[in-house]
Amino acid sequence: MKVSYNWLTDYLDIPIDLQSTCSALTSTGLEVEGVVELFSAFDHLVIGKVVDCYKHPNADKLHITKVDVGDSVQQIVCGADNIRKNLFVAVVLPGHSVTNSSGDSFKIKKTKIRGEVSEGMICSESEIGVSSDHNGIMEISGNPQPGTLVGDWIKLKKDYIIEIGLTPNRTDAFSHIGVCKDLYAYLLHRGHAVQLTLPSFSSFKSSSELKLPIKVKNHDSCLKYMGVCIENITVKDSPFWLKNKLMSIGLKPINNVVDITNFVLHETGNPLHAFDYDQISGKQIIVRNAQNGEEFQTLDSKLIKLSDADLVICDTDKPLCLAGVMGGIKSGVSSNTKNLFLESAFFNPAAIRKTSKKHGISTDSSYRFERGVDINNCSNALQRAALLIKELCGGQIGQNSEFSSTDTTYKKINFSFAFCDKVLGFQIDRNIIKNILASLDFSILNSTESHLEISIPSARFDVYREIDVVEEVLRIYGYDELPASEYVKFQPLLDDSNTKYNLTMSISKFLSSNGFFEIKNNSLSKESGLNLFSKSSKKSTINLFNPLSQDLSAMRTNMFFGGLATIKYNLNRQVHNLKLFEFGKTYYIEDGQYIEKEKITLLVCGIFKGDGWAQKSEQVNFFLIKGVVAKLLDNFLDLELNLEVKQSKSDHSKNCLIYSVKNQKMIEVGEFSNHVLNEMGIKCPVYYVDIDFHVFNQYSLKKHVKYRRVSKYPSVTRDLSLLVDKSVKYLDIKNSVKKVSSKLLKDMILFDVYEGDKIKQTEKSLAISFIFRNNESTLKDSEVDKEILSIYNYLVSQFNLSLREGELTVV
Repeated sequence: MKVSYNWLTDYLDIPIDLQSTCSALTSTGLEVEGVVELFSAFDHLVIGKVVDCYKHPNADKLHITKVDVGDSVQQIVCGADNIRKNLFVAVVLPGHSVTNSSGDSFKIKKTKIRGEVSEGMICSESEIGVSSDHNGIMEISGNPQPGTLVGDWIKLKKDYIIEIGLTPNRTDAFSHIGVCKDLYAYLLHRGHAVQLTLPSFSSFKSSSELKLPIKVKNHDSCLKYMGVCIENITVKDSPFWLKNKLMSIGLKPINNVVDITNFVLHETGNPLHAFDYDQISGKQIIVRNAQNGEEFQTLDSKLIKLSDADLVICDTDKPLCLAGVMGGIKSGVSSNTKNLFLESAFFNPAAIRKTSKKHGISTDSSYRFERGVDINNCSNALQRAALLIKELCGGQIGQNSEFSSTDTTYKKINFSFAFCDKVLGFQIDRNIIKNILASLDFSILNSTESHLEISIPSARFDVYREIDVVEEVLRIYGYDELPASEYVKFQPLLDDSNTKYNLTMSISKFLSSNGFFEIKNNSLSKESGLNLFSKSSKKSTINLFNPLSQDLSAMRTNMFFGGLATIKYNLNRQVHNLKLFEFGKTYYIEDGQYIEKEKITLLVCGIFKGDGWAQKSEQVNFFLIKGVVAKLLDNFLDLELNLEVKQSKSDHSKNCLIYSVKNQKMIEVGEFSNHVLNEMGIKCPVYYVDIDFHVFNQYSLKKHVKYRRVSKYPSVTRDLSLLVDKSVKYLDIKNSVKKVSSKLLKDMILFDVYEGDKIKQTEKSLAISFIFRNNESTLKDSEVDKEILSIYNYLVSQFNLSLREGELTVV
């Protein structure tokens, strides 16, 4: 959020410098992310009077002017169409710099332009950073003395824009007054005699009988709606002070009415909306839900179709405004508006959030409404804007109209001094606590030696527990004032043998070298999306009390939803071949226990590119992704580990394989079901690998890699084609061979599986290569035959298998 330093000083006389102010804001929780200087040229920008003006002899579009700048008359070449004699202009003399509206700075020098001397620059509003208007030079009204500083004449001085990174819970600080209140409490606690001066509404009164009835049909989405009519106004440009306020925080001035509503929004944090009274049919305001398919044209001329989930402000014929989001083009204030209706309201944040997101419309108003505004400040904001409109636009204020479906109530909290001491680890003086709370607008209803009964300001949605009050006290008291306990000691562990970290980095490098890209998704997601993958699960989702939005309201129970959202994002941008992986954590409740698990998830779709020029690329399939898993196992797991592999089913997959070790599920490999992909809006097959990193790490190779010399002796290969029952798995055969074979067996490879008419329907043929080598000498056939016969006989005893053809004998 952008905050003007000069604007802050309208309410608070800040006794400390800018840097200290920024430090103070950061220490109270309003983190200052940056500061930008505005209007720096006004320190040396002077008013000049054009005493002569004539055509440049060597250029058709240039003029030569003689400008009186007080202590001298300067010759300046100017190219603006509106330059003329006797005009008062803004002048920068040689040796000084200016910063334009784009933030670019340049120094003015005495120079020649087309052969004529130019001793300065006559500026447009854009060239001195006042606005983006560069259509002609800036014309200064009145009869100022030449040489007067422009800033002194137009009441504009150098400003600093403070960029504050607000956390979503601090909705009370989405305004200049909100920021001032925190700064006021901070300064008061540190002994500064400061006074917070807020706008007065005592002069607000009706001088017209004009009134607009209000009818609210949806009390859940509109908890408060009020408005006032103002007649006989004049819509025109805003005065310079108002334009300057808005331009300083990056807003474009429109007209005096719209500018006032924007000003009050950024002053108080309460959004307002102005309607052209004469465009309201039936002279009645109706707050209702839209009809399905009802069309509405926004102020920016965008035509949207509404649904019955959208809240709209209507007259008797049509929608006038998308409630809390944006007004309509037909009822907006224009230069022809003579009478207006000014709205101030409180809408249900969830309703505004859904409408804003669904239609892709985000405004300053919707940003505040969907996070919550102060319902008890609606009247103040309305009166403030009405008085400004009367002052700057003329007219008469009519009668108030108001609807409220909720009583004005304030939360109450019983606060224990002992609890505060326990949390902080030390005792803060009780009077200091009371003073801090009072400076933050907390009302102390009752006070004893041990407790306080506190009424919470209606703007503070984030304060509803005793611990929240402790936080309020501490952020003003100062985190840096916490005493360091002698009992708190910490020594960092410097250990290069962090196997978990090393394994993470090794897997990351391995996957990256195999064409995968790492992604990072938010650990927060929306519950409905997470539930796509766990419909029949006993796991419960962990939901947040105060989420940033409904799309970030739950802690993720799986890595799939975020990963598939990334897949969809890329597919929508014509990136069809994707190999992604992500390290992350999942969170859920199971049997009343909070569970946190570390995961590695791989997602693949599209074309699986070959490893080299001789290997063709092909469409990803189950066996290709299974091959990636095999590489992972070969590279990172103990080769002696007995893995169990079985087919399985789940809510989210067509088919999948489960890799387990000692009854612990380690890896799941599968293809997402059509239902999941349709719900996600994905039209191509997507395959996944889901790894329980804790189990994987538990059985990974912990020892450093050892190297040995490659054997100089040749290997010998024997192939066996074995007939086995279809229920027998190759992995079972491989594990059995490991039990009986000697050190001469170096590897075994399954190179063919056959099922067909040439063998029994209950059998399958497995063709396996056995590779032998002796590292000390060349193997003899008799040694290999003896080994292969021993293996075969053991397999026969275990699986009742046979050779597909011939007999096995030792020569």
